[in-house]
Amino acid sequence: MGPIPLILLAIIGQVFSVPLVCLKEGQCILGSTIAATGTKAKKFDAFYGIPYAKPPVGDLRFADPQPADKWNGTLDATLEKPMCIQKNVLVPSPTVQGEEDCLYLNVYRPRSANGWLFKKSLPVMIFIHYGGLFAGAITPYLLGPEYFMDTGSVIMVMMQYRLGSLGFLSTGDSASPGNYGFKDQVMAMRWVKDNIECFGGDPTSVTLFGQSAGAVSTHMHMLSPLSKGLFHRAIVQSGNAIAPYNFPVDDPLQQAREQAKVLDIPNASTLDSAKIVDELRKVDAKRLVESSDKMKFFSVDPIVLFRTAIEPPGPTAFMSENPIDIVKSGKFQHVPWMTGLVPNEGIVRAAAILTNETDLKELNSRFDELMPKLMQINATAEELATFWPKARDFYFNGESYVNDSNAQRFIDIFTDRAFYHPFYKTVEAYLSYADTTKNPLHLYKLSYKGNYSYSVVYTGSTRDFGVVHCDDLLYLFRTPAVFPKGLPPDSSDEKMKNIFVKTFTSFATSGKPKEWTNVPDCNKASMNPICHYQHFNNSPTGDILVNSSQQFDMAPVRLWDELREY
Repeated sequence: MGPIPLILLAIIGQVFSVPLVCLKEGQCILGSTIAATGTKAKKFDAFYGIPYAKPPVGDLRFADPQPADKWNGTLDATLEKPMCIQKNVLVPSPTVQGEEDCLYLNVYRPRSANGWLFKKSLPVMIFIHYGGLFAGAITPYLLGPEYFMDTGSVIMVMMQYRLGSLGFLSTGDSASPGNYGFKDQVMAMRWVKDNIECFGGDPTSVTLFGQSAGAVSTHMHMLSPLSKGLFHRAIVQSGNAIAPYNFPVDDPLQQAREQAKVLDIPNASTLDSAKIVDELRKVDAKRLVESSDKMKFFSVDPIVLFRTAIEPPGPTAFMSENPIDIVKSGKFQHVPWMTGLVPNEGIVRAAAILTNETDLKELNSRFDELMPKLMQINATAEELATFWPKARDFYFNGESYVNDSNAQRFIDIFTDRAFYHPFYKTVEAYLSYADTTKNPLHLYKLSYKGNYSYSVVYTGSTRDFGVVHCDDLLYLFRTPAVFPKGLPPDSSDEKMKNIFVKTFTSFATSGKPKEWTNVPDCNKASMNPICHYQHFNNSPTGDILVNSSQQFDMAPVRLWDELREY
């Protein structure tokens, strides 16, 4: 046998070599090629745990992220890094997990059916994970990229970012301006802009997307001057920046003092902001995370203790105005935008209360005291005395308790307050200012009910709560840690996955979900009561029904409008 031609050696090397990527400054990264277990079982390359910022420890705790140090030699990116330290109170029996040194990202790139890398640059999709700004991870056991990799059409990036007090504690001044988790995300997005070309990604075609807290984050980047130019399209799933759980804390310094008090820091009530931060930097990270349990007024509420801060204006400020004011003024980035919901979003909190006998009993014994707090209603005593009876009449027929007969209405009040009302107000505001011929808006609702549901995560039970918060993720990411069997081959679930992933990748490629041929354009004139949206549902024959709809219940919108928060 004669010598193997050089061209053949190059092809063999491209197909079978261990994936090695060298950045512009000569730093190299060793990844691994994964035999995908998605429906088409294509191989793809995974690069885990790439540092995009210095470890946020010591003096960098409660400080803006700093670019990562350069490494010597080749970085081994074949193993995952620990998640950011957290306690996920949304799941039964939570414990503190993760590490404070956690500012790493994962990059996934597809290969063709015969194992080749793609020669042309591919659009980039950056996914921001869920978890209420206090939990979440990017492990492929929870967010497997196989479905996107099977399409061979995009590069996928996911970053970890600081959570809870470590990510969002603010003193309201320069001692700890806050928004560190969002600033981490900005740092990761800058890393993508500078380096993704080396992985075969197109830095001029970046779609930012996220679900729940990731949706809040994505929307916040549309509002922040720090994020301008770092992405070109946005997908916001089941959440946004003006949702009540992201309302800025009224008195961040007082909250920082409260955090110090529950840690038994001496003289916490009189220390100045710099000293509070200094003392909090000395506390063990696990103890710091655990201590937030002592700051709750009922069960695990408020779920989101640490959140968006309004910072002193300056070049490093991520957010120096209330997000509501930015949305209302139109002074946000107008980019092609897709946003949507599922029917029972409120399950994310309501289900755990409904299935916990102790919590439900306490709620019913203090119903009129606790419910306005759970709804995060910021109102004077006089305003509340007028509004709450109206809300109680609307949802509970004037009754001050929850039981099996009105459980769905208990879910509905969470759904409307935290998701549907802010969704409507952001759509309304966008259409008031954006030129939708240049920067179109696409709406969807995923009502399709498949074989699995995330309600099992919130309750630990198999009780049927319909289509709930996070169920859209079933058709975007593999989740072997929760649903190990995966979507049944040749099932309606797999068809729904194919439709939904194509919706996202086509939007990331062109700014338009191309298969939405039957959905009229969304603009100010077509908002009646809302724009037409793509509705994914079950057909009577058990298949998938995809059609255009304008159905939207305006009665809850009118009710919550009475608070005049927006």
